Amino acid sequence: MPDNRLKRKTKVISFVTIEDDRASNFLSLINLAKKLKLEGFESVVWQDSPWVITGGRLVNQTGKHNTQATIDFVLPPKLGNESLKNEWADVAKALFVLRFHRKNQAIPNQRNFITAVGYIYYAANQINQSFFQLTPEVLDNACKIISKHYADSTAYNLHKAVGEFAAHCDSNMLCHNHLDYKFSRMKRPDSTGGVKHGRVDTPEAGGSTKDEKMVDPLIYQVIGELYQNVPKNHKYRLYILLLSMLILTGRRLSEVSLLPLQEISEDDKRNFYITYFPRKTSLGNTLTPLERLFLPTDIAPIVKEIIEEATELSETPRAVAKQMQKTGGADLRFLEKESDSRKFYTKDFEKLGLSTELLGKSNWIRKNGLAQEEVKNNRKVFYTDKEALKQYCSKYFEPRSIEAIHTDQQGKKYFLADLLFVRELGLSSGAYAHWLSTSCSHSMIATFLRYFPKLSEEYASKYTEVDFTSHKFRHTMNTLLDEGGLSDLLQTEWFGRSNPRDTKSYQHTSPEKKALMLREDIKNGTIGGKLAEQIKVMPINYQDAVLKARIKAVHDVGTGLCIHNFSQMPCERHLQCSADCKDYVWVKDDSKRIEEVKRLFALTTIAQETVENQAKSKKPKKSSDWTLHNEKKLETLGKQLSDYGVENFDPSQYLKETSNV
Repeated sequence: MPDNRLKRKTKVISFVTIEDDRASNFLSLINLAKKLKLEGFESVVWQDSPWVITGGRLVNQTGKHNTQATIDFVLPPKLGNESLKNEWADVAKALFVLRFHRKNQAIPNQRNFITAVGYIYYAANQINQSFFQLTPEVLDNACKIISKHYADSTAYNLHKAVGEFAAHCDSNMLCHNHLDYKFSRMKRPDSTGGVKHGRVDTPEAGGSTKDEKMVDPLIYQVIGELYQNVPKNHKYRLYILLLSMLILTGRRLSEVSLLPLQEISEDDKRNFYITYFPRKTSLGNTLTPLERLFLPTDIAPIVKEIIEEATELSETPRAVAKQMQKTGGADLRFLEKESDSRKFYTKDFEKLGLSTELLGKSNWIRKNGLAQEEVKNNRKVFYTDKEALKQYCSKYFEPRSIEAIHTDQQGKKYFLADLLFVRELGLSSGAYAHWLSTSCSHSMIATFLRYFPKLSEEYASKYTEVDFTSHKFRHTMNTLLDEGGLSDLLQTEWFGRSNPRDTKSYQHTSPEKKALMLREDIKNGTIGGKLAEQIKVMPINYQDAVLKARIKAVHDVGTGLCIHNFSQMPCERHLQCSADCKDYVWVKDDSKRIEEVKRLFALTTIAQETVENQAKSKKPKKSSDWTLHNEKKLETLGKQLSDYGVENFDPSQYLKETSNV
């Protein structure tokens, strides 16, 4: 079914108090943006381009060890890199600042938006149209050029940005024309996810689910063997644990790598869980709720083992992180016992955990004049002192490493030492700075994956190249849970998403395979519903033919499953699935849907009581029709609850209990 969100135009709220004069609204927007004092924007000069942002949330959002971010208000490279001018430059800068102040968009989102403004500026200049005279035709031309210059997925995001720009112009009444714009040819590209349709009766339909966004089963086997076989003192052991946690939890890499230090927990119903911060990037100065992630029973013991081992492996770097937090600099305790007057030669560095190349000609100490020379045994040798070593060790320290990484809903701040996965800082030379600690970033994982094939050759039964990304584990787990029968709503909740439609793009089980799986489940007696009851009393030699004719599609409808083929005709019951619909079925042991079925049964009971009272009044209206409708729903839902093992359900008591929660 089409995603109705694509039919909606972008809705935004105005930034300024609207007046009839467009020029006044424009000046109000610019002045409002200039007045905002955002962290990291202190050195920004409005007329300049590019802007260099030196800190704050915009820089933190990258999840990298960057100390600044550059935003350039110019045309895209494919249009010549010319600077935006006049009102175009001002409105691009103002909306950049105000958008970020309101919603904290990440740098890629902001740069996409500025790129879209650049295309609009270019299209307007082609017909000598000013900003205030902007028309939908210019926006259309901009979107058409974008479609020629970019692949579908990038063009789709830029088309959305053009629509957002038009919405800002409308909501703040900046242009003389009301734009009310959305590019008519904009569509969500196939590459963003979802599945394609095929024939149900082909051999491929019932095979293993395969998709370019899913991880090959061989990778799971290899990582499992690496988890079992790689020694605990191996330098890549922590990354093996992190990969294992990605597989088991289905979280994003930023959520796993920045997990808070903890032990596995258990609630009063004996359900195991861990806590995490649901986010795509690190925003230490933005409040983020700490949430529970409940674990399937089978994987809870493995997660417990991983947490215990990661805690042990990170013990030393965690102590270093605490010292960094305490002193506001590198942990130089390993130099405390050394005399200030001592001379340090190359042979001394290994004992201190420093590189033996420190006194090399091209090294930092020699280049900065911090090495002295003397003659020993007719040879010229170099040495340095304690102060020079302190300077060398401190040069790698970044103030960002002691800033808050998380802030939970109680206002508690989480720093580097409060994370589960903490490691020594790796240097470009390949050595490790044991006096500095860091979290596991995306770039570090990418570096580790270069050595993954060699590890698989040494410690696993099969050699494999890296043909996966961290996010593919999330796609794979979502697909497996979908094939296992977990409802879309519960998938959405468990994966920490806000919209069930987003979950669809992570499900790669073909509709044909879902139909085949349901046919087998009905024959095995694990499905309830009118069709299942009919099949139960039907001769075996007719069952396959009937199921093949009836089940060509499967849809999750919250309380159960619908097998109506919407490509043939619309729903004749207007999605009132539980009202004795012949196309409505449910999995008998699907305990995850019990609460939703109870809720609907209780609400239908109240509706029935209301209808009965209405029938006794002087205005009965069509009470008899509603009574019949509710009776059908209660009968179907009652059967469903019975299949779930729920007997003597009291809807009134249920509503009282839920209203007190």
